[in-house]
Amino acid sequence: MKKIFITGISGCVGHYVFDVLKNNPDYQLYLLVRDEKKLKFNPQQFDNVTIIKDDLVNISKHANLIKNMNYVVHIAAQWGGQEGNYDYTLALFNLLDPDQCEKVLYFSTASILDQNNQAIEEAEKYGTHYIYSKAQLHKKLPELKIYPNVITLFPTWVLGGDSQHPYSHASAGIVNIRKWLWLLRFLTVDVSFHYIHSQDIAKIVGYLLANKTKEHEYVLGNDNITATNFIRQTCQFFKARVYFQIPIPLWLVKALAKISGNKLHPWDLFCFKKKYFQHKTVNAASFGLESNLQTVQQIIASLLS
Repeated sequence: MKKIFITGISGCVGHYVFDVLKNNPDYQLYLLVRDEKKLKFNPQQFDNVTIIKDDLVNISKHANLIKNMNYVVHIAAQWGGQEGNYDYTLALFNLLDPDQCEKVLYFSTASILDQNNQAIEEAEKYGTHYIYSKAQLHKKLPELKIYPNVITLFPTWVLGGDSQHPYSHASAGIVNIRKWLWLLRFLTVDVSFHYIHSQDIAKIVGYLLANKTKEHEYVLGNDNITATNFIRQTCQFFKARVYFQIPIPLWLVKALAKISGNKLHPWDLFCFKKKYFQHKTVNAASFGLESNLQTVQQIIASLLS
């Protein structure tokens, strides 16, 4: 059996990854979990699952276990700080034995890349703690002994969640958006972006673990879509008619932030000015995997199930 060490299992993507891997007789899963109460499944029902109740900050305590891992799927992220995304991730990767660990699937973010999937300077210059630390680690990775075995995944806008899975940050807002459609259907923002459902991300993880690939970096996302079309398709799903859409200018966003007592982060301003977040992406279909979660309406329907 292949031993797989997984972090971030209690999150949205983590739950879908567990769905893909839990019944595979070739895998023994070691799940690093800080709070078991966040799990929407009972790990004791699976003979091939071992729970390691701890925080990534204490990863060095598990050195003897980690050096025997065949695979690592590192999903966990620290949103409010940077140590978890840089220091503790480096500590985890440095504990791995390159001769024993065949693959590391490391989750970064597409926000640190440009349209050609190259790192952008602005991620370090203006980025939040989360963005900055992801950019720093991306730069550091080539120096690590385990680097030849690392496959970095750069998700775009991550959607997903339902009664059996935690909602992603983005999806939580969409679920509650219906009560505001009477207003939001008349507004838009001049931006475009990619999105992908966590279930498709999990399918890709399963594929990459089981198959050899030439590439070591993948940006995960479906076709680019404008905010205008995203809003229109959302309204269409909820049967809310759209008569017109007024673009929201940057000066109004700044004014509203000031009135509410909030200050826009430099990264927010950069993103608003950049407008078009386009990348060279892959999705489930790129690997020959079936997916019924590619359109906006398919995804919203799944979020409400």
